[in-house]
Amino acid sequence: MKRFFALVLAVVLSTALFAGSAPAAEQYVMKFGHVSAPNNETDDQLMALFIKSYLESRSQGRIKVEIYPSGQLGGFREMLEQVQNNTLECTSTTVGGIASFMPEIQVTDLPYTIRDEAVAQALFNSSFFDDVRAEVLKRTGNIELVAVGNTGSWRNFATSKKKVEKVADLKGLKIRTIESDLQMQLVRELGAVPTPISMSELYTALSTGVVDGTKNSIGDYVPTGMAEQLHHILLDEHTYVFGFTWVSRQWLQSLPADLQQLVLDACILGTNVQTNFNLQYQALASARWLEMGNTIATPTPEAMKEFHTVRDTMITWFRGQFGEEWLNKWMAAVKEAEAQVDARNAGLIK
Repeated sequence: MKRFFALVLAVVLSTALFAGSAPAAEQYVMKFGHVSAPNNETDDQLMALFIKSYLESRSQGRIKVEIYPSGQLGGFREMLEQVQNNTLECTSTTVGGIASFMPEIQVTDLPYTIRDEAVAQALFNSSFFDDVRAEVLKRTGNIELVAVGNTGSWRNFATSKKKVEKVADLKGLKIRTIESDLQMQLVRELGAVPTPISMSELYTALSTGVVDGTKNSIGDYVPTGMAEQLHHILLDEHTYVFGFTWVSRQWLQSLPADLQQLVLDACILGTNVQTNFNLQYQALASARWLEMGNTIATPTPEAMKEFHTVRDTMITWFRGQFGEEWLNKWMAAVKEAEAQVDARNAGLIK
């Protein structure tokens, strides 16, 4: 019996010594860059915090997530270039930035082509974005689209001094846009002057009069302090603000298989968090916007008809710039999404 216990003790001690001398599991760093302020009222930051918590807890510390908010690593384009070069592991953008690599993706910004929120969300997992994923990876060699969601609901015109209620009210105003030829052309078609400026520089541009307004979501204005500079919003909902989550394919494939899946899960769930937050935050932001003495206007039916005239103009412009392929894919995807929503609704109200 004494010999038995001695043997057990020897085994336990040798196991402990072996475990103590075994190398620790390798740790991987995932840098997440975004352009929003680092507070709990910005969708990019909440998404980043979710991804950080999800990955660090479920990987038992094998993945460390570092968050770089407020455009610390640059604007959309600069961060996507870093993802392409494998110096940044993950970022979230709108169409701005990625349009530098794939200009045709601007088709998703064609004004007034998406009728409502339900249709927009039906597009998230459409074959259209499968095609975008493959095309971006083909052109960049390393930028991988892993999730599509919403990063601000709808773009609406907001101005600092002049109240806009119809197309004529936009004439001559300097309107901030993302770095997108289509968005700039839309502003021109409406008689305003497009001024591409990064989100991180917009507050200063508004306060110094570099621009007279912008075309973002109301949820962008309150948490960033821009509601102090902007005072009037027109809810024309001309463009749905798709959010794209990108990772470095090279970095992703360098991870063990289980961590690759964990990263993909985190990004997809984080994009869902971002989308759901934006849906809820619109109501809160609108209330706070009005409490500050600012105004919200809804276009009259006559005014909306006038705004909608630019839809066909912009479709013609896009066709002339980029041809039929991606335009046809987009219009077919929208039509299919509408059919899906209509079929679902019909089933619910039988």
